[in-house]
Amino acid sequence: MIGAGPVGMATAALLRLQGIAVRVIEKNDAPTPFSKAVGVHARTLESMHALGVTEQLLSQGHPMHSFRLVDSGQTIMRAKFTNISSAYSFVVGLPQSCTERTLLARLISLGGRVEWNTRLVSIAQLGDRNDATQAAQVHLQHADGSEELVSCNWLIGADGSRSAVREMAGIEFPGGDYGKSFILGDVKVEWAGPKYELQFFLSKHGYLLLVPMPNGLHRIIAQTDKVYEDFQGDEKPKATLAELQAIVDRQGPGNMRVHSPEWLTCAPFYHRRADTCLKGRTLLVGDAFHLFSPLGAQGLNTGFQDAFNLAWKLAYIEKGWAPVGLVDSYRREREAIAKLIATITSKTTDYITATAWHRRLMRRLMTRWYNPTPKVQEQLPRLLAGLMQAYDGAQASPKGVPQAGARVPHAWVPDVLGYKPLASQIHGTQFTLLLIVNRLDAQTMQQLQAFSSQHLPHMPYLRVKLVTREVEAIEQAIPAGIDVIEDRLSSVFEAFDVTERALVLVRPDGVTALSAHDWSLDAVSAYFNKAQFATLPAKTVAREELVCHDA
Repeated sequence: MIGAGPVGMATAALLRLQGIAVRVIEKNDAPTPFSKAVGVHARTLESMHALGVTEQLLSQGHPMHSFRLVDSGQTIMRAKFTNISSAYSFVVGLPQSCTERTLLARLISLGGRVEWNTRLVSIAQLGDRNDATQAAQVHLQHADGSEELVSCNWLIGADGSRSAVREMAGIEFPGGDYGKSFILGDVKVEWAGPKYELQFFLSKHGYLLLVPMPNGLHRIIAQTDKVYEDFQGDEKPKATLAELQAIVDRQGPGNMRVHSPEWLTCAPFYHRRADTCLKGRTLLVGDAFHLFSPLGAQGLNTGFQDAFNLAWKLAYIEKGWAPVGLVDSYRREREAIAKLIATITSKTTDYITATAWHRRLMRRLMTRWYNPTPKVQEQLPRLLAGLMQAYDGAQASPKGVPQAGARVPHAWVPDVLGYKPLASQIHGTQFTLLLIVNRLDAQTMQQLQAFSSQHLPHMPYLRVKLVTREVEAIEQAIPAGIDVIEDRLSSVFEAFDVTERALVLVRPDGVTALSAHDWSLDAVSAYFNKAQFATLPAKTVAREELVCHDA
């Protein structure tokens, strides 16, 4: 693993969670002290249950429950994240520095570490994933100047937008800039406006985005009159507090004073995507793979979903549970998502940054017209939160039995202290088979017993959770290896729109693998057989996994 940013450390921690050895190489000497990416969306918070850090991230962040567009002093759009179906119906303002420290601590707790002050010198061999004898090979240089040749089964480039891995692997990174430049600052503000809302202020001079963060800080991103070419010479523009204040006075809400800056910079925004994220045994994740406009806070959240998609697949390959071809699904699924998000963020950025009078007039009229529609009030918050992302043409729905490739709907399930989100039960190291049934009759118990005795002992990658509303009616012992979730609130039944029974097989990254409105346990076995997953002798199967608890 080259790169110890948040996506790199998340990927490494997920591999360690699976018991896979991983070396994390980082040229810097410590995690970033800067806030950088600050928006954490619901899909990421759901997925972070796999590492048991969701509650810790929440405790450090600042929730924003809605977003607003203000044009020339008038609100033209406002929508609420509270309309999305998730336990996390908000976006969290959280400095990247806090996220990195949390993930580094989790990586260390799982037996991993970061090799700081260590640099990738060259890639000697990309590796051949179809030949087990052809590993990837890299030359590393340590802080003392000594060099090392390292062979690895997989080389993961998580080293940011200027990725050395990507360049040395000969992977193109096409795209461009928006022709404009922006000033970014983390400052304290004196202002009487709302503190739990994302706000865009639009004017003939461009836009200004105000993002509340913890400890009274605000991230401000504002359009400037500089152009991309200003950043190509030896003397690149520097950001100052006075310049930021002048832009806030010109483009902001009025009566706002900025002070006590913790970070100020001026830069253009880019949109780029690697031609491929998989070459030989070399893979790309995060900004090394894709670079988006920061509007909508999609970059880091997309990188985290790269990590959750990739880590379990590499782990299963290394354990001998799945064929090496499984890694090709990472390329197919994540390249499609990166393409989709690049299109959305580029269109949004062009829309928001328009300054020509006719485009501003059209924007004002169209936005006001669309604002009350379900497309804005329901779909847009879900889109920003990552809940509409799905693979292989699946349609993501907030309710109902999910299609293969889609996210599992949100529901509440009992916990010793009350209730917890279903997301905490379906993200981890194994597939989760949710068997939803209203009543456990004799025939149902026979099906469970047969699956438990004939199939489950041979599938170390599968856990089974029986969801029912009638636990008290159970007369026979539940077969070994099957956990029971008592749906006291009928939350799961309502979320999945189930009357009698349903079956949902969920991948370790929380994505639906298989679903049906009835039970077909043979279909579960057929799914793993088709994917060429190993069926192991019962005596070799260890059904324990590393357990995560949210701090």
